[in-house]
Amino acid sequence: MQRLEDGKKLLQAALKRLWHDMKHCAPAAAIFLLYAAAATLLLGTVCPFAAVTGLPCPGCGTTRALFLALTGRFGEAFLYQPFLFLWIFLAVYAAWQRYIRGERAAGALPAATGIVVLMVCFYLYRMAVVFPADPPMNYREDNVLASLFPAYGELMKRLFSV
Repeated sequence: MQRLEDGKKLLQAALKRLWHDMKHCAPAAAIFLLYAAAATLLLGTVCPFAAVTGLPCPGCGTTRALFLALTGRFGEAFLYQPFLFLWIFLAVYAAWQRYIRGERAAGALPAATGIVVLMVCFYLYRMAVVFPADPPMNYREDNVLASLFPAYGELMKRLFSV
């Protein structure tokens, strides 16, 4: 009986922390959703780097990879963004620490920094070896710089033979 009571208390505390965080993040989440909707409608992509330059960013492919992983297509997800799985692992660890244990996720910031460094290194590799190819490593001709400066669009077409 004591274990059941302890479990209830743990669940209540976890839900209380989750509700607190959701209330504090709600304005930022709403702003992001408005931005995502507007950017997608106006620019055709949520990624500001791709929208402005037409080039993929180090995180390009992460959203697609997440949807693929959520539908059980892990191999395809890995091809789009192999570091997604490190982010998922880190998010699960941080959520466990925050909501279940009620503690700070020790080492989460250095781990996130390490993942970002790995992503940038992998991005540079893909830009040197794979770009321009299939999504997400492709050039978007309908970017802001090409619209404002036609010479930029022509330069990108010549450089990348698109």
